[in-house]
Amino acid sequence: MEITLLVFFQAALSLFAIVDPIGGLPVFISLTQGLSEQERRRIFRFAVAIAFLLVLSFALVGSFILHHLFHIEISEFAFAGGMLLVVVGIREMLVTGLPAESPEEKNGEKDRKQHYQAVAVSPIACPLLAGPGTIVTVILFQQHYGQLFAISVCVVVFSFTMLILSFASRLSRLMGPIGMLAVSRILQIFIIAIGVHFMFMGLTEAFPRLFGGGF
Repeated sequence: MEITLLVFFQAALSLFAIVDPIGGLPVFISLTQGLSEQERRRIFRFAVAIAFLLVLSFALVGSFILHHLFHIEISEFAFAGGMLLVVVGIREMLVTGLPAESPEEKNGEKDRKQHYQAVAVSPIACPLLAGPGTIVTVILFQQHYGQLFAISVCVVVFSFTMLILSFASRLSRLMGPIGMLAVSRILQIFIIAIGVHFMFMGLTEAFPRLFGGGF
């Protein structure tokens, strides 16, 4: 298949829409409450780097990893990612309260850093940035256009993602702590809903006749 600049642009645009750093920005901010602007930017850079490396690995050897190394299907991966999001959303809704202590106050600086590094890896990097949809799309690019094409698209998309997340703290300042708290509670519901969507997507791929179509 002939690869043109238009094909590359369309592929990059479609992957960017799936990664959706703009739509996910409030979620990322809510997951990093209590951080300074510099700390939040560092966590976001770490998350984007992890997501990029994860997606890049699937662009290189995605089909082999899923089918031959772990013996799992895309539908199973989607279901697992969705379940993770549901657990994260429920945990944040039930555990985190209005006067909640920050990890720094409760466990010290070392545990605080470990907490936010863990948040950067999951759920920000995976499955929010590098979710099942992102991974499936990259694998399809690799199969149809080759590895170099898939890698190039990943580089462009995650470079723009890094740029967008660098301005996340400005939005948090505009909303203020009370506004962020309110948005955080509402967004936990959306996180759970996204997780349920991924779970149904996986079930639909695994049992197309039972669910009568796709997402």
